[in-house]
Amino acid sequence: MNAISIAFDSIWSHRLRSALTALGIVIGVFAVVTLTSLGAAVNHYVSGQFAGLGATILTISPATPAASGQHHPHHHFGGGGFGPAGPVPSTLTVADANAIRSHASAVRSVAPLAQLPLIVSVPGHGPSGLSVVGTTGAYFSLENLTFSHGRYESSGVVLGSGAAKTLFPHLTSPIGQTVVVGSSRLSVDGVLMANKGIAAAQSSNVVFLAVTRGLKLAGLNKVSEIVVRATSNNTVNRADRQVARIMDRRHPNRDFQVTKNSALLSTVTSTLSTITTFLSGLAAISLLVGGIGIMNIMLVTVAERFREIGIRKAMGARDGDILVQFLAESVLLSLLGGAVGMGLAAVAAGIIGHLAGFAAGLTASAVVLALAFSIVVGAVFGVLPAFRAARLMPTDALRTE
Repeated sequence: MNAISIAFDSIWSHRLRSALTALGIVIGVFAVVTLTSLGAAVNHYVSGQFAGLGATILTISPATPAASGQHHPHHHFGGGGFGPAGPVPSTLTVADANAIRSHASAVRSVAPLAQLPLIVSVPGHGPSGLSVVGTTGAYFSLENLTFSHGRYESSGVVLGSGAAKTLFPHLTSPIGQTVVVGSSRLSVDGVLMANKGIAAAQSSNVVFLAVTRGLKLAGLNKVSEIVVRATSNNTVNRADRQVARIMDRRHPNRDFQVTKNSALLSTVTSTLSTITTFLSGLAAISLLVGGIGIMNIMLVTVAERFREIGIRKAMGARDGDILVQFLAESVLLSLLGGAVGMGLAAVAAGIIGHLAGFAAGLTASAVVLALAFSIVVGAVFGVLPAFRAARLMPTDALRTE
């Protein structure tokens, strides 16, 4: 405690110099902790979004026959994106979805999705620019989408929350209103709630109708993808095998691929963790600069206090006592810089998280990391000045003016 008290007095008596010396540690800890905290927050946010989609979901999407046996990730999210299938033509059909529903015991629900090249409008108005997707009623429960008004009926359409505002901006509930999809006039039977999450965001500006009707209106017979939900987390792999077996029989040339949400989540979180670690490692370089600054100032401090060291040794202080005194000062200076950097990181992470739309703050691992970095840097770069002070002979020190 005596060494800490002496160290604090020395730092306080040279406040400006100590603050400038600790600035490197402040910047280093700030950068490392901010990146670590934001990386953990992004990982948590992404995991939560995938949890909303469900780890039990699998997506069957088109693939080139040349990729037989190779399950490459699809460009959509596993929960059934509405984007086009890309350059790969789809050979998936509603009959494939029906076969999976009938013969896969580990599958709870199945929903085909067809991106349809149809124009949506309100009678008397021009095209709305909204997307049209053909599906079945199972899709909405499969993706945990809730209705604010009405429900799904195969005879009409369901509007995403954004689509309802685009088509009927002045109506609280457009149920029963008429929309023109392609060449057909259909009634609005349901409106989806504007919930948070990937699936809700994807469905916002979409007009849904029965897949069979939609394919007929568009003059198509193939769907873009098929979304499947396993009966539980424990049956995802079994559902994957069953779906692949059924699809293999129906598509011998293997022109499809099955993607699991859980596998996609693992890939995404692993990539985010790698990026966060790499950036934190780069930011930690500034800690080396701060450590060198501490070592330089401690060497100056030792030179300035030769007489003090000589007097203490003459009064019976051992080399170990002097070593601990200056090492404590170096570590305390580094810890103070780390504490300031950690406080700034907490504020920065909170602001960035708020602007980005997810919760972010200091994590327990970030706090431990900051403390560990501060102690290690202070100890490592304070050893040389401390040893120099400890090995100083009393007679030499007392002769110093």
